[in-house]
Amino acid sequence: MARTSSRHFLSWIYLLATAATLTVPPLHAQPRIKSTFPIAAPAAKSLRLAADGLQTIENSQIRVGINTNAGGAITYLAFVNDQGGNVNTRNMISNPDLGRQVQIALYSGPTNYSDATGWTNLGWDPIQAGDAFGYPSRVIAFERGDNSLYVKTIPNQWGVPNEPGEATIEHWVRLEGNVVKVHAKVVMFRSDKTQYDARQQEFPCAYLTGDYHNMWYYSQGSPYTNGELTLSRIQPPATALFGDVFPTEPWMASTNSNGYGMGLYVPNNLSWKRGYFGADLSGDEFSTVASYIAATNNVVLDHNLVYEWDYELIMGNLNTIRSYVYNKPRLASGPNYVFDNSRHGWFYESATDTGFPISGKLHVNLSDASRSRINSPFVFWKGRDNQKIYLRAAFKTLSDKFRMKWRLSYETTTYGDKFIEFPIINDGQFHTYAIDLSNQPKWLDNNIGQIQFETTATTNGNDVWAEFAWISTNPDSSTPTPQPPVVVIPCDPGCSVFTVQKLQFSRPGR
Repeated sequence: MARTSSRHFLSWIYLLATAATLTVPPLHAQPRIKSTFPIAAPAAKSLRLAADGLQTIENSQIRVGINTNAGGAITYLAFVNDQGGNVNTRNMISNPDLGRQVQIALYSGPTNYSDATGWTNLGWDPIQAGDAFGYPSRVIAFERGDNSLYVKTIPNQWGVPNEPGEATIEHWVRLEGNVVKVHAKVVMFRSDKTQYDARQQEFPCAYLTGDYHNMWYYSQGSPYTNGELTLSRIQPPATALFGDVFPTEPWMASTNSNGYGMGLYVPNNLSWKRGYFGADLSGDEFSTVASYIAATNNVVLDHNLVYEWDYELIMGNLNTIRSYVYNKPRLASGPNYVFDNSRHGWFYESATDTGFPISGKLHVNLSDASRSRINSPFVFWKGRDNQKIYLRAAFKTLSDKFRMKWRLSYETTTYGDKFIEFPIINDGQFHTYAIDLSNQPKWLDNNIGQIQFETTATTNGNDVWAEFAWISTNPDSSTPTPQPPVVVIPCDPGCSVFTVQKLQFSRPGR
């Protein structure tokens, strides 16, 4: 999501209409471009002058910093040495306004939330650093240890001047060798209790300076084999590159011409975006030129959701970055979802469930016979290794069949004719359904990127629903999906708690 003045990038209007998009849902993380964008000069000025807000930690290899005058977002990242002349040691984070940085951005409905200020269809969109008008998000807690930074922020709506979002974003940041390890937590407390459709989030996005103009990922059918990487790069005189990409390993990297830079690793995430903004292939942290990579998984942001995850920023060359990821836990080879206390990345189209917290099942209302769908997160499974899938479910529908569709790992926008229908019992009781794919060549001979369930009814009805308890290749599945450990880093003994100065800004003319 590029958050940059359109006076520099008028051609992005065309890009928005033609950029690649995911199959679902209809709203996505996107560049926030409009022709009357008020320039966030106060934001740029604050980041240049607010040295008192920058707090850093470092070791013998890297230095990282957050800025309490930019919502506690990560505004500083650098190599301590030049790696034999292969990389410079200046800050690699892009900071010309409060929409860059390495930060978390939240997306939900209603779609017209920011329309009054000209950000049409942006929706509800608080981000960690601040807003388009130069007002930083408010930091409400900060702690520093010898090798840790903690910050808690109330994020501002990007498209509305100085309006806090009804949420908090927390970051626990620490260093381990050449890696910045971050534990993140989002707590929602919206007064609007509507369950809006899932949207792509930025969990997180990473904007780097123009030096890091090569964006790499692996998208082929043999992950974890050191196969050839895909390279995305702007081709000047073009001034914008943006869209979805579909890795089959859970990372991306932005590097310089020597192959040195930063990798972003988000466990189990295969939904990503990448972009580049500007025709120059260099520039310091205050230049508007920037590269962009982001983990953009679809999440339903319930009004009371608590959502925690980890991400890591890996510094080094491409081989170093990829080797590090290869030493982390691998992607699951098939479905193993137990909906004990989480959706585990599943989301819906034209459907809702009973909301957070999840308790032992997903109860999904299927009121729209032609559009209600239940979607898995993006995955990478070999069809031939998953010839039978078991679904523990209860149904109350207007049809005696249910349908499972699938998307191949390289496909972007359609399920086509890849589906199977299976009989169901509409008694509202749980049964275990075996979905036999052993005679489906379009499944067996391919790599699977996502599955989707939908009703086969042709008319709508009231009180029509499905309940999913688990989905697995094991007919006796009862083991919850393993979750990453929650790492809460306390303030180290002897650490200091800083008082955060609040900078005052005048609203730009509109």
